[in-house]
Amino acid sequence: MLLDGDEVTEKFFHETFTQTAPRHVQLSAKDVLLGENNAYELVEPLGNGAVGNVWSARLQSPEVLLVAAKIMLPRQDLLQESKLPNVRERFRREASNGRRINHPNVVRYLDVGEVQNNPFLIMELAQRSVAEQLRTSGPIPEEETAQIILDTVIGLDFLHSKGCTHRDIKPANLLDFPDTIKLGDLGIVKWSDFDETFTKGGTITQESVQLGSWFYMAPEQQESPHDAVEASDLYALGVSWIEILTGKLPSPQAIGAGKFELPELRPGIVDLLKRMVDYSPTERPGLEEIGNTVRDAYSLE
Repeated sequence: MLLDGDEVTEKFFHETFTQTAPRHVQLSAKDVLLGENNAYELVEPLGNGAVGNVWSARLQSPEVLLVAAKIMLPRQDLLQESKLPNVRERFRREASNGRRINHPNVVRYLDVGEVQNNPFLIMELAQRSVAEQLRTSGPIPEEETAQIILDTVIGLDFLHSKGCTHRDIKPANLLDFPDTIKLGDLGIVKWSDFDETFTKGGTITQESVQLGSWFYMAPEQQESPHDAVEASDLYALGVSWIEILTGKLPSPQAIGAGKFELPELRPGIVDLLKRMVDYSPTERPGLEEIGNTVRDAYSLE
């Protein structure tokens, strides 16, 4: 197995040569996670994916505070076993990098720790995700989607200014906080980490996309995850916007053929959306143009 140079850390060597591999952890409500800064009591599960489980957790501080705890518990039926050390190191790096990010439209990372050698992250807890809103309420009104997109553009502009491509923009990672949308989950897993029996076995469906975000990935990112660029995030944002407006996630084939449905929209927005999901990265509009077009069309600040 080949690792990127920045992923061969002291921690990686310690685990490799002392055989202190992570053990499977069965999580239950009221279990306590010990972070570097505080202890957190698990409350209830919020979701799970290919890499880990997310729980709400209670921080016992001067005033009780609910946070989100993301514990790395990779599904070995989906991920290639040889890639797990690499994924684990990226998980730790996300925690380290995330705590240095401070922006009102990006979820804050508050603490890190390990449980039986499985790393976990502590983050701000959102009210819900845009994906949850879609599941419970259906398509979101045009004017409301405009604010969601503008908040996301502002968050992406900050990340891109720091040289960070998100790589996993989708409604499940657009998180609803009081008065704003924040970007969550800075893209730990790459599509190439998944077992080929999953990715090439004809099992990719709209119900399974949360495992790899395939339907949101730009063509260049599907072809090679290492080639994801800032414009790849804009393609994913365009696909997400279509889904938010219609309640339906278009397939890559429908996007490529331009055969996706849209409601009647403000002048200029349909053209903007179509350019955002152009198969050529160089033909997609930049964040500044997207933000300005949305502000002008919907009279937003």
